[in-house]
Amino acid sequence: MPIDPALEDRVLAEIDALEGELVDALQRAVRIASVEPKYPGQSYDELVGREGEVARLVSAVHAEAGAETELVAIEPGRDNACATIPGAGGGRSLVFNGHIDVVPVGNLGTWTQADPFSGAVADGRVLGRGSGDMKAGVLAQAYAALALRRAGVRLQGDLKLAAVVGEEVGDHTCGTTATIDAGYGADLAVIGEPTAPPAPLCIVPVTPGLLWFSVTVAGRTAHSGFRGETVHPTVYGSELGVNAIDKAFAVYQAVNGLEAEWAQAKRHPLFPNGKFAILPGVIQGSPYGIDVPFFLAESTVIEYCAMFHPGDDCATAKAEIEACIARAADADPWLREHRPVVEWKLEWEPYVLADDHPVLPLIERAHERAVLGTALAGPARRHGFAGVCDATWYEAKGIPSVIYGPGDLRLAHAADESVSIAETVAACRTYALLAMEWCGVA
Repeated sequence: MPIDPALEDRVLAEIDALEGELVDALQRAVRIASVEPKYPGQSYDELVGREGEVARLVSAVHAEAGAETELVAIEPGRDNACATIPGAGGGRSLVFNGHIDVVPVGNLGTWTQADPFSGAVADGRVLGRGSGDMKAGVLAQAYAALALRRAGVRLQGDLKLAAVVGEEVGDHTCGTTATIDAGYGADLAVIGEPTAPPAPLCIVPVTPGLLWFSVTVAGRTAHSGFRGETVHPTVYGSELGVNAIDKAFAVYQAVNGLEAEWAQAKRHPLFPNGKFAILPGVIQGSPYGIDVPFFLAESTVIEYCAMFHPGDDCATAKAEIEACIARAADADPWLREHRPVVEWKLEWEPYVLADDHPVLPLIERAHERAVLGTALAGPARRHGFAGVCDATWYEAKGIPSVIYGPGDLRLAHAADESVSIAETVAACRTYALLAMEWCGVA
């Protein structure tokens, strides 16, 4: 049954009235440096507990919205803020999901903001690490629930909320999966990740898959003075030494070739051509325990992040990559006998929502209604997600998801992260309208 437009107007008016509180809560959340304690290179003991501080802040908004609240934690200090607003009955259930852990700030010298966790407001944006990725989405969801209560709306289906830890490293057993197992699943999940580009507040029904892996290539150390003689096999060749960095570049070039093949063969209508790629993000090569160039490097390790086509799965992508590396090894006399070692460190399956899922026309209508009369006005736009997210773990539990939220992924994980206040408010409006459409109004 269509929702009464007058009731929608009342809910939207409540959100407009709550804008100041929403922005203030977002600023306070950003000021809590809830860096993912399991992020590589970080000190778990120094960071653990900050996610819990954000969870309690979010939980207070859930409570104000009339929800039954709970902090769910698998590890002490790493609380997931969970909540349920029971429906009157007869409607579909919905869970709003977002993560409260953030990535490290990286090189402070590249930030123009003096404090990367300032939460300051400038030019209509909230500044700081985690603002767009993704505390804005989490709080927009929480304030959507609060606006529904203030407008006197009683949903038919249950509305659940889960502000989770662990997403930035795929630690879903501490985060999203833990909340589902604790009873915070639903008929549908809406994940508030930042969904620009290419446009603000895109509707995202599909993500790529992700593989993090390393390739280790062995060499044979020798004095640097014999570089020439070892490169040219007419003199000593590999009997004296083999520079592992040179051999690793044979692997590097082969994997780059596979990436180029993907750009041609792996296409998808909701992603730009060439989107599926294999990033060599870290390279370390040296003599054993000696970081000076006076020896031939004994070992080289390349760390890769592969984003692969959503029509494939982890097993398929792994097999392609392993076959590529094997071909490179077969073509090199040294590597034929000293095979590169591939270690798989993280596997994240892609997520695909069926084109005919009933939420898609509902969220498109909710978005267009939410942005009507604003600078963001225009038709809803579907697009693929640039990264991966917790939709994968909902799907593993049989729960379909759609991804929609404020922020721009081009600013996430980068210096000077920020999020638009206008987008955050518009997302809040969309969440509230969608909850009414999906769950029904009593």
